[in-house]
Formats: sequence, structure tokens, C-alpha cells
Amino acid sequence: MNNIRMATVPKKAFAFCRWTICILFWITSILCFFGIKWFIFIPLTIMFLSGVLTVRRAPLIVLYNVLFNRDKTAETDILNVNSIRFSHFVGSTFCIIAILFLYVFKIDVVGYIFIGILTFLQTIAAFGYCSAQKLYECLVLGKNCCNFGKRIRGGQCNVR
Repeated sequence: MNNIRMATVPKKAFAFCRWTICILFWITSILCFFGIKWFIFIPLTIMFLSGVLTVRRAPLIVLYNVLFNRDKTAETDILNVNSIRFSHFVGSTFCIIAILFLYVFKIDVVGYIFIGILTFLQTIAAFGYCSAQKLYECLVLGKNCCNFGKRIRGGQCNVR
């Protein structure tokens, strides 16, 4: 059976995390246009650490809480720990694939394509649409589906 663990984080901290990663991928995409490839290691590190440390101890959540979260009674989000971990590991995997193409296989165009896909997907997620988190919850738990996940499950999801 699926072990569902939930975590409560400040709503603004979760938004800060989504948007910071989105901005980092946009910076990565722009820098790649100028031939600066190393920046992809920054979002990779943050996403990988977030997956390993889970959502409550994720680097950007902790950073937000230390620097900006003065109101301890602020609105919170209740998040599925496994879906957030899945999301971060999917992003990390895409980063690693891009790095392999950029540095090991020396096929920069394919690496740039993966970075572009990541940027596009993270932008969609930052706006609250179909993220890997929602896809996980839809496919594994049968709830919180975006339209893409709903199509995969044949319309058997609750759409938020």
C-alpha cells in the first residue's frame, strides 16, 4: 500500500520555491544561449537536495523561512511528501540527462533541448498547472489531476 506522508509548509515558502527554481531554469536557458553551460548544476543541486531532504527541509523552503517568514501564523499548504520528492527527482533526472549530453556525449544541442524542456515544464508548474507533483498525485493517488493526467487516467480524477 502507498505510504502517504503529508507536510505543512507556508504557502508563500512553497511559491518562493517554485518560482525560484523557475527563474533559475530561465537563467540557465539564457546562459546556455551564450555558451555558459555550468549554471545547470545550481538548479540540479537544489532540486536533488530538496528530493533527499524532503519538503520541510528543502533548501529553498528553509531559506524562505529563515529570511522572510516572520509571520508564523501565515497560510500553509499541506503537501504530499512523496509527490514533492517525485517532482524534484524528475527535475534532477532531466538535469542529469542534460549534463550528460553537454559534458559527456558533447552533443550540446540535445542538452539545450532538455534544458528548454525543463524550463518550459517548470514555468507551467510555477503557474500552478500540470507539474510532476500533480501528475504523481493523479496517477498514484487518483486525485488532484491536471488535464493531462486526467486524460491518461481516462477521466477518472478529481480536477482542482
